[in-house]
Amino acid sequence: MSDKATQDGAPASVPQSALLERVNSPAELKHLADAELPQLCGEVRQFLLDSVQRTGGHLGSNLGTVEITVALHRVFDFRRDRLVFDVSHQAYTHKILTGRRAGFTELRQTDGMCGFTNPVESEYDLFHTGHAGTAISLGLGLALARAHESDPPHVVSLVGDAALGAGVAFEGLNHAAASGQKLLVVLNDNEWSISKSVGGLAKYLSRIRSSRLVQRAHQEVQNLISAIPVIGPRVDRALDQIGEVVRHAIVPGHIFEELGVTYVGPLDGHDVNLLVENIERARQLEGVVLLHILTEKGKGHPKAPSHPERVHGVKAPDKGFEKRADKARDSGGDTVKVPAPRASRPAGGPAFTKCFAESLVRLAERDVRVHAITAAMPSGTGIDTFGERFPARTHDTGITEQHALAMAAGMAKGGLRPVAAIYSTFLQRGYDQVFQEIALQDLPVTLALDRAGLVGADGPTHNGVFDIAYLRTLPNFVLAAPRDASDMERLLELALRLGRPFALRFPRDNSPAVERIHKSERRPMEPGKAEVLLEGDAIVVWASGALVEEALICAERCAKAGIRIGVVDARFIKPLDVDLLASHSGRYRWILTLEEHQRAGGFGSSVLEALNTLPNSGARVRILAIPDRFIDHRTTREEQLAECGLDADALERVVRSLTAATLV
Repeated sequence: MSDKATQDGAPASVPQSALLERVNSPAELKHLADAELPQLCGEVRQFLLDSVQRTGGHLGSNLGTVEITVALHRVFDFRRDRLVFDVSHQAYTHKILTGRRAGFTELRQTDGMCGFTNPVESEYDLFHTGHAGTAISLGLGLALARAHESDPPHVVSLVGDAALGAGVAFEGLNHAAASGQKLLVVLNDNEWSISKSVGGLAKYLSRIRSSRLVQRAHQEVQNLISAIPVIGPRVDRALDQIGEVVRHAIVPGHIFEELGVTYVGPLDGHDVNLLVENIERARQLEGVVLLHILTEKGKGHPKAPSHPERVHGVKAPDKGFEKRADKARDSGGDTVKVPAPRASRPAGGPAFTKCFAESLVRLAERDVRVHAITAAMPSGTGIDTFGERFPARTHDTGITEQHALAMAAGMAKGGLRPVAAIYSTFLQRGYDQVFQEIALQDLPVTLALDRAGLVGADGPTHNGVFDIAYLRTLPNFVLAAPRDASDMERLLELALRLGRPFALRFPRDNSPAVERIHKSERRPMEPGKAEVLLEGDAIVVWASGALVEEALICAERCAKAGIRIGVVDARFIKPLDVDLLASHSGRYRWILTLEEHQRAGGFGSSVLEALNTLPNSGARVRILAIPDRFIDHRTTREEQLAECGLDADALERVVRSLTAATLV
């Protein structure tokens, strides 16, 4: 490492990795002198800058929590005590301190270390989590489980300021305060999640953050009293109470204390010894303690002060197929890099997210009723593009999917055409609002489900593979999936025109670079009408969404071997094109369904259910879908598709096998 990387006052003569190489466990951390802790934090931060920018991963959040994590492991023994990370994407320093530094060479890559906490990796990881807001509830549950012991372990929940705005976080805090249990909630306040934190609570925390007078006044009072001979030491114990009076005078109405929570802070989150001192004090307090710590997201990264969102997640440099890590940072991107093209595979076009964002802007220019909603993911869903053009018609609710969906229903009832862009995996948190506020009321809310399907490096917490199963069971809903950029815009236009609950699902990947135009394709979209792309002999593939391209590639390869297969773009998962299905059930021997979703309850299941109502269905059905297990992270989505047997190669093997069996 270069001399210029020396941080926090470490002597230039000391090798930059001297301390980090000595700390391979929390026990070794405890042997360091207090004066060595700032240098260790500097070395950890430089290690993160060097390693994560090579492999890809969450960078900004981890650079901001180095001192917090070092201080927590310095004070507690988390082999016995309990540490719960909210989201857990900020746990890289925790992984370093718990003996996993070597694993960063393959972070978030196939068979490499997970980008979140994972109990399979270490005894120090309690949960495999990736959704915000649940750490306080988990922590309270852990505290209740050991409350009967004479010396129960300490429980610490590390929560970000944006996650604290999630409804479930306040539910947990409210119950914890009333339970009488001992729980330390460490609030990492950097004013950001992936994007800028929003909402009344964020403004309240910013108000505290900006009141540096609180900290200065407390320090000045302390210095003054301590300087008084004889009586100074006697009243020193009252300083904390004086500090509370000063703080309340400047920032009145502490909402946390009104809940019955002991509030401590705000503290400088990059002064590691100050954090150790205050965490030591907080661990002695009874009940629920909220330790408010102010940090800088991306600290140490040159772009962090001006572009904290850009350093949230980084992608690996292009080193060829075998070394490509994250295909795009979590906060979005115009174009997603994909592996080197296989034979007969055209290079990718713009990302589906970009196609959605640009289509929504064009449609909103023609219809003033169109509003866009996001739950703390404006850039990841492309809503930032919409917001630049229509700021007054753009609504970021924070990490509150339930509220966002209920609000969308209210907007629709009032005559607007709201489009709620939410990752498929996060829509699960708003299921009840999708049911009651949207479907039951039959309101024209459009759900744009980004990251529907497999997501590569983010793994099972972020794979969006359950939405078809729970959405298609709801009456009134139309559920569709575009196969390319053209269908994205035409389906979105239909959704806004139709005046019904409508869900549009698309993956975290590029759209096809070359759109395959057929005579029937440019006809107006109609719910429940599929499109026949190719006619075949004995086998037809009914594919959904982006996997239509895999079916077409397979068909091209099979045609070279003299095997003709049919290909259908289902377009609509609900309602199905039952008329076409009835025709194919009599014409083809095999109907293969292809989808990027769990096999149970998915598109293939809907085909089977429909065929069950048809008389004299002669075709046999084989469902090609994600198996009944959680799919681990892989470097790319393409690897996951291959693992699940959903790419063109796997489909070709199935077709050849069925063809051979037919000929026997």
